[in-house]
Amino acid sequence: MKDKLLLPKSEVFEELIKLYPDTFSFSTGRVVRLNPTYEEGFAISSGGDEIAVNFQTTSDMFRALGTIMALKDEKEIELKKKPPLTFRGLMIDVSRNGVIKESYLEIIIVKLALLGINFLTLYTEDTFEVTGEPLIGYQRGKYSKAGIRRLVKFAKQFGIVMFPCIQTLGHVEQILKFPKYAGIADDNRIFNVEKKETYKLIEKLIKNGSEPYESKLIHIGMDETWGLGKGKTFNINKKMDPRMMYVKHLVKVNNICKKLKLKPIMWGDIIINMHGTGKMNKEHFKYLPKNIIMDYWNYYSNKASVYEETVKRYRKLGFEPLISPSLWNFSCFWGRFNLAESNMLLFIEKAKELKIKRCMMTMWGDDGAECPFDSNWPGLVLYAELCYEEKVNMEMVKKTVKAVAKDDWETFLAPAKIDFFDKKSSNLSKGFLYDDPLLGIYASQVRAGKSWNPYFEKIFKKIKGNMKKTAKENRILFKYAYALLDLLRIKADIKNIAYRAYQAGDKKKLRSVAATAGLIGKKTDILWKAHRAVWLMERKPFGLEVLDSRYAGLRGRCGVMEERIKDYLNGRISELAELEEKPERAFGEVPYFHINHDRAKTISAIK
Repeated sequence: MKDKLLLPKSEVFEELIKLYPDTFSFSTGRVVRLNPTYEEGFAISSGGDEIAVNFQTTSDMFRALGTIMALKDEKEIELKKKPPLTFRGLMIDVSRNGVIKESYLEIIIVKLALLGINFLTLYTEDTFEVTGEPLIGYQRGKYSKAGIRRLVKFAKQFGIVMFPCIQTLGHVEQILKFPKYAGIADDNRIFNVEKKETYKLIEKLIKNGSEPYESKLIHIGMDETWGLGKGKTFNINKKMDPRMMYVKHLVKVNNICKKLKLKPIMWGDIIINMHGTGKMNKEHFKYLPKNIIMDYWNYYSNKASVYEETVKRYRKLGFEPLISPSLWNFSCFWGRFNLAESNMLLFIEKAKELKIKRCMMTMWGDDGAECPFDSNWPGLVLYAELCYEEKVNMEMVKKTVKAVAKDDWETFLAPAKIDFFDKKSSNLSKGFLYDDPLLGIYASQVRAGKSWNPYFEKIFKKIKGNMKKTAKENRILFKYAYALLDLLRIKADIKNIAYRAYQAGDKKKLRSVAATAGLIGKKTDILWKAHRAVWLMERKPFGLEVLDSRYAGLRGRCGVMEERIKDYLNGRISELAELEEKPERAFGEVPYFHINHDRAKTISAIK
């Protein structure tokens, strides 16, 4: 079925043709007949020069079009689909340094629609406009209300409901850092729940945060509030119960939502003592507002039983939870598909068994949002498949990645190998990239005495080969991956090589190390520029200064290493103190994220 698809003329289909001119058309190709029905999901039937699509919702219709794109080589298509999950959501963090541009979000929205995603929220701790509070989101790339309204209207055309996601207790350090708000701080990241002024600001946040949206849903946060009652509110002469402070605060926030006729969602980790903050008792539980949607997030468990038991705990408390796995795109340079796959398979499969109907995948941006959004399409496509299908069809997932994201599954996953040396995984790429080249504390930890350069060289060659066939729309993305591996393949071992050469008195080798340090500096400049290019393609410039500072520091230290070694070789200094000290495994084993590759149902692994 290699012909173009002839669509009826409309503004929304113009966006499809703009992104996929080789697939869709208003003037030529096989006619697509779109027929709304009352039956859930969609059905596709092709015959002759026509393809009939029956669908219930706009989201179903776009999922059907995405399916046709993926099956473009099929002569005939006859299928019927009914999604087991009705709320197929995605949360994108735009608070951890990187704020995605509105224009790029529109491209993302079109692609998400083709996957069948029907809810989207932007996690905004402070990166949204609050009237009368210019310091909230100051120099952080915050969205204007007008900009959000345009996005909401745009997404609606594609069957995607947008709703706000803010914070109303913890994770507000970007607000509390300003002296103006010092009076309503408990500690540097949590609001003071004993101040009336706190609730005046929270009402402003909720009102302004929800104002540009049509949906009445609002995610009010409330997660990871470990410091509650231990900062300015702490009173040594008074019995303190942070759990009671938490639930009473929740009641007040819920009342604000009721006043504004909003439907709140909240992270449920504190409620179930997920962090060991203290179990709640019946006295605490009776305060919990039953109108709130509890969001059960869990990114780490290897056991399906944990997910089942926790869902049952929420239900016992009277809540039908929304579940949230993670796409594992945080604290890394490329989407970590292995971790995302393991987490979402266990979590979503178990949730479907338990008849859960709502899921919201999370895409966090911890530690600088260095991971390009577009590196995550394999994970996003798999997530959508789990939401819309009873059973995963891996071949269909791969075809959809190619159709929607425009490059092969293997091309997208090749760079992800940088963080997965074995069945365990750590953040190898970040550790080796930012490891000080002369001190090499990380290099001394990981498989001490063994070389890493050949490992990264192998991945580099794979990416280099793929570069010849990448889609033009993805070239900026893969140029960045190429530059990253081009640097890692020579930097990973430099400290250990320098140490051994110095200890052996091998000055010839040390001259080679000095030259390599200079080369690493030059390749750092190339990576820095490549990373900046992909950042500015996807995001606003705010936050880029953090990456610039990191790369500039690395670049500078490479220069220092080269200079120090040359000074030693030329007799200007008598020793290299940095290489005198024996390397120690100061932190024991490198911390690993344990993933579940051995589970029989795991459908893929990076090989």
